[in-house]
Amino acid sequence: MSRLILASASPRRRELLSACGLDFEVCVLPVRECTTASDIRKLPEINAALKADAVSAAFPEALVIGADTVVLLDGEALGKPADAAEARRMLLRLSGRRHEVMTAVALRRGQDGLRQDFSVTTRVWFKPFGGDVADCYLQQVPVLDKAGAYAIQEHGELLVAEVDGELDNVIGLPCRALLEHLSEAGIEPGAVH
Repeated sequence: MSRLILASASPRRRELLSACGLDFEVCVLPVRECTTASDIRKLPEINAALKADAVSAAFPEALVIGADTVVLLDGEALGKPADAAEARRMLLRLSGRRHEVMTAVALRRGQDGLRQDFSVTTRVWFKPFGGDVADCYLQQVPVLDKAGAYAIQEHGELLVAEVDGELDNVIGLPCRALLEHLSEAGIEPGAVH
């Protein structure tokens, strides 16, 4: 069986993979993430591939999972906020509106040339709210490492009105689709060493 390596430092992705019953290691290598693309929907795909390719080159016998999540609003990709002020501006832009959360996943195994790329998009509607709710949320949830400045699993009830699609995808990893692709690559939960 292949070793399974997650090329992400995200604690949320680690939790989701563990909940899927997978045994895995974490290895993150520095890569320069892409911040612009002619089609913003390609950004997470490019960045997931960069992460997976870097780790796969170092561990060609392993099956590597790279992932990247973005929040899409008005033709713009909202990444991780630089500071609290930017996080507040992002939340207020999302207030009362629908946006999309897209997570791209890249699977790589160097020794046999396996390359699988896929993405999942979930639509999220935010409640209308003002600065007081945004401030309350930001006081309770650390968001500087989260695309769009929010974590749906942490006090999401303050912000979120409705979700159309996979909740796991909004958290950072589309588990159902990932398990299907891992199965195609010969990896089943509980069978990874």
